[in-house]
Amino acid sequence: MRRDKRESILHYAHSLWERGWVANHEGNLSVRLGADQVLCTPTSFSKIDITARDLIVVDAEGKRVRGFRKPFSEFALHRAVFEARSDAQAVIHAHPPNATALSVVGEGLDRPMIAESVVSLGPVVPLVPFALPKTPGFTENLAGYLTRFDVVILEHHGVLAFGDDLEQAYLRLEYCEHLADILRRARQLGSPRYLTWEQIQPLLDARRAAGLGPEARGMSRDEAYGTHFQ
Repeated sequence: MRRDKRESILHYAHSLWERGWVANHEGNLSVRLGADQVLCTPTSFSKIDITARDLIVVDAEGKRVRGFRKPFSEFALHRAVFEARSDAQAVIHAHPPNATALSVVGEGLDRPMIAESVVSLGPVVPLVPFALPKTPGFTENLAGYLTRFDVVILEHHGVLAFGDDLEQAYLRLEYCEHLADILRRARQLGSPRYLTWEQIQPLLDARRAAGLGPEARGMSRDEAYGTHFQ
């Protein structure tokens, strides 16, 4: 179903709450309106309660230019994505429980488990080291990841996903949580078995052919993924 940007941001904000991926005032969503304006959710709202009149427009620095509500304090994460990735049109930050549980034990999804996820997300959903909000490291720690990945797990801070639109960003967030749930269940049954670097090569070929991932944007495979499999 095609939605305009305002409808889309409300739909996915409500969906985050309905699926238990945010609580209290957690989470934030944004979508580009142009080169220097972003439509986003406001601070201090449960995502289930946000209506169209609560949405705000901010400039590239996160300062409100339209609307009545206050901007959220973590806009720097969204700005970092938009500055690093000209192709990224939407960003979602949330705390889905399984992926966030990985973040608090200091793990990412560092080894591929199922073929489909390699094509959709790549072989890795990395863990970005923790930094306190409003400190230089808050966005500096992201710098080496944004050009290579479309979704990352933030240590002690949930998941950040981005894409061509909010639907794609949401689906990437959903898949990250799905994989984290699979990993948790697999560990309850025994020792997970992972795909090898050799096995994922044709899957990465399919990913590139679909126009997805850093290789489709001109990065070499070793630059994008090699350090994770050495």
